[in-house]
Amino acid sequence: MGYFVIAFGRVLCYYLRTMNKLLYNMLKSSAEADIDKAKLSLHLLGSKSVGIGDHSTGDFYKNAEEALALLDNAESRLETLDKLIKEEI
Repeated sequence: MGYFVIAFGRVLCYYLRTMNKLLYNMLKSSAEADIDKAKLSLHLLGSKSVGIGDHSTGDFYKNAEEALALLDNAESRLETLDKLIKEEI
């Protein structure tokens, strides 16, 4: 019985570490994807006419502000993840 408990405990610890790593990877990938989206949006708005289209300048400004906010938010999420990882080490 004791061996079973030890083996189960090891499997459970491995599972939890794996799940934490998977969760971390998902959150990191999501933030990195948002950074890429924001940079692409800012690039299109700043240098390609496709980014402007038939929209008003109000739409243009709003889209630029939204892209900047997305970039800031995603970079902040990455910093927070890095802090959490360092705390667990």
